[in-house]
Amino acid sequence: MAVHVVRYTPRTGSRTARLLEHAIAQLDPAPVVTDLATTLPPLFDTTRVDGYVARNYGGIEPAAETAAALAPMDRYVEQLRAADRIILATPMYNFGLPAAVKAWFDAVIQRDRTWTVRDGAYEGWLTGHRALLITTSSGQYEDGPGSYDLLTPTVRQLFGFMGFAGVDVVAGQGTAAPAEVVDRRMAQARAEIDRVIAAWKSEAPTSRAQPAR
Repeated sequence: MAVHVVRYTPRTGSRTARLLEHAIAQLDPAPVVTDLATTLPPLFDTTRVDGYVARNYGGIEPAAETAAALAPMDRYVEQLRAADRIILATPMYNFGLPAAVKAWFDAVIQRDRTWTVRDGAYEGWLTGHRALLITTSSGQYEDGPGSYDLLTPTVRQLFGFMGFAGVDVVAGQGTAAPAEVVDRRMAQARAEIDRVIAAWKSEAPTSRAQPAR
């Protein structure tokens, strides 16, 4: 089982980071880790977006300068495609994804690399992949329509668009509560991580991404 970790845990003492380290300690071999707080992912500026559209939609190979600008985004795609399981660890910022995590998703959701259009319908290519979202938030929010939690449904939608077979969510919410309550919630989150990792270890990966075209 090849596991790739994508983390954005910039705050000193991050509870999200503590939960992630609990998960990583159970993985052997150690996973490949992309730390978005250490190296921020590139954004779609004019050079990158024009080069991406020309290459991935028009089949036009980019000039050397444009290819170099796209290279960091393409490396994210290669890491994602090479994994069987993805752990995404991020706090909730203002009810949603931090900008760095959204930029990572923008980098890896590439036509004819992680998804395509077939017979007029979207088709995700990473059909053998599963993801675990580890997240924390100071508030505690209900799931479903009207919830302030915009992060969880967004992550499920984006991984699902790329064909992921499923996304498990461990949400350590309500970290602004009294310490004894937070400790109990973090213990529950660690137990849920244990359950997910154990289930992963018992499963055989079923499919790799389709080859790039």
